[in-house]
Amino acid sequence: MATLVESELRSLNPATLEVVGSVPVTLDVAGVVADAVAAWRPPPLAERRALLLRLARAVLAHADEIAETISAETGKPLAEAYTTELLLAVEQVAWLAKNVERVLAPEQVRYGIPYLAHKRAHVVYEPLGVVGIVAPWNFPFSIPLTQAASAVAAGNAVVLKPSELTPLSGEWVAQVFAEAGSRVDVVQGGGEVGHALVTAPGVAKIVFTGSPSTGRRVAAAAAELLRPVTLELGGKDPMLVLRDADVVRAADGAAWGAFANCGQVCVGVERIYVARELFPAFVDALAARARALRFGEDLGPLITEEARARVEDLVAEAMEHGAEAVTGARRPQVAWPGWFYEPTVLAGGDARARIEREEVFGPVVTVQPFDSEDEAVDRANASSFALGASVWTRDASRARELASRLDAGMVWTNDLGYSYGAGPAPWGGRKESGYGRTHSKHGLYELSNVKLVDDDTGRLPVPWWYPYDTRALDGFRGVLEGLHGDAKLRALWRHRRGLLYLGRRYLRR
Repeated sequence: MATLVESELRSLNPATLEVVGSVPVTLDVAGVVADAVAAWRPPPLAERRALLLRLARAVLAHADEIAETISAETGKPLAEAYTTELLLAVEQVAWLAKNVERVLAPEQVRYGIPYLAHKRAHVVYEPLGVVGIVAPWNFPFSIPLTQAASAVAAGNAVVLKPSELTPLSGEWVAQVFAEAGSRVDVVQGGGEVGHALVTAPGVAKIVFTGSPSTGRRVAAAAAELLRPVTLELGGKDPMLVLRDADVVRAADGAAWGAFANCGQVCVGVERIYVARELFPAFVDALAARARALRFGEDLGPLITEEARARVEDLVAEAMEHGAEAVTGARRPQVAWPGWFYEPTVLAGGDARARIEREEVFGPVVTVQPFDSEDEAVDRANASSFALGASVWTRDASRARELASRLDAGMVWTNDLGYSYGAGPAPWGGRKESGYGRTHSKHGLYELSNVKLVDDDTGRLPVPWWYPYDTRALDGFRGVLEGLHGDAKLRALWRHRRGLLYLGRRYLRR
C-alpha cells in the first residue's frame, strides 16, 4: 500500500509494512494532459509495430527489477509477479506487434447492393488522441502496460494514473516505454488525481479498471463531457463442477482460481457449485490444497488492513448464516507483521448471505452443491456481476451449451483466467462488471475512431435526389419489393414504369 505524506506517496510493503519507495504527487494533471496533447504525433503502423517489439525487449531487460518492485508493493510471490504480470504483459505486446498492421489496416467496404455497385469505400481506423488510463493495484504492471500498449498501437498518446497503493510499479510502465522510444506520461496520487485525469480537457477516452462504486463515479464524470469510457469493474466468478468432471483437476484449478494473488483477482473464483454426488470429495480435495499453501512462497497478504477486516467481516457473517469453515477463516501465525489471512473454504450456508452477493476480493471461496445443471446455471447467474465463469466437465459440447446460458464476458472450460495473456481473446464483462473490451482486435477498435471514407467519381447521378414525383415513388417501391419482397418478379413487372424512369435518371449524364 502507499501513504500520503504532504505531496509525496510512500509505498509500503503489505507483508513487512516497510517503506518500498516514494513518488511525488502530481499537482497539475491538466498540464500533463495538455503537454501530451501538444506532443502527440501518431506514427505510421509500421513504426508502431517496431516500437512494440522494442517495448517487449525493454520489459525483458528489466524483468527481475520489475518483478521485485511488484512483489514488494503488493506482497505477491515472485512467481506470480512473473506469470501474471510479466508473462501476460509481454504476450500481449508481442501479439500487438505481430497483428497491429493487419487489424488496423484500411478495410474495403463491400456494400452488396446493386444500385451502389459503382461505389468504392473503405473503413479506416484513426487514433483518438490522448487516452487516460486509471489502473488498479492488484496487477499494477500487467494491466496498465497492456492497456497502454494497446492505446499506443492504435496511435494514441497515453496518460496513466497508477493506483496510489502501487505507484512504483506504475513508474516502470513509463520507463519501459521511454526505453522503447515512446512516451507515456504518469500522474501520481489518490482519487482526486484520478478525477482530474478523467475530466481533464483534451482526454479523448478513459480506460478504467477498479471497483463498481468508483467505476460509477468515473462513468458519471465522463458522461458530463460526453467522453467515452471502458470499464472493467471486477467480478464474482462462478465455477460449475459437473458430475462427470475430473475432481482432481477441478480442485487444482479451484485452489489457484480462489487463492492466487491472495484472492485479489477480478476473475478469481469466488463461488463454486458442485454436483451433489461429487460435493464431499471436491470439498475435501480443495480444503487439502488450501492447507498446503505456504505463506511467502505461494500466498501473500491482502493489500491493506481495511481489506483484511472486510474479508473477516464477510466470513463471520457467512458462518452466522450456516456456512462451515472447512479450513481457514482466521489470521495465520507468520513471521511478518502484514495483513495475512488463511486461505478459506466455506461449505454450504444460506444463499442470502452477503458473501454470496458481494465481491470478497480475498482468499475465500464458497462451495455449494447442486442437483441439476439448470439449478447450477440459475445460481451462477444470480449475481449482479458478470465477468468470467468456468465449466468443469469431460463433455466439451455440454460445456459449450452451458456457456451459452451463463451471464459472463468470458467462459472457460476446465481452466480459468488464462486468456488475459492470449492476444486474440477479448477481455471484459457485463452488468456490474462493466462494459467495453480490452485486448484483441476488439480492444484496438475501442481505442480507434472508426471512419468510413467514400470514393466516388461523381459521374453518375443519384436517383433519390430531388425532384420527387409519383413516377420516382413507384420506382422506389419496385426497388424495395424487387430486392427484398417475396414475389420479386411480380413486383418488378408491377413497378416497371417507375423502375424504367429511375433507370433513365440514374444513367443520364
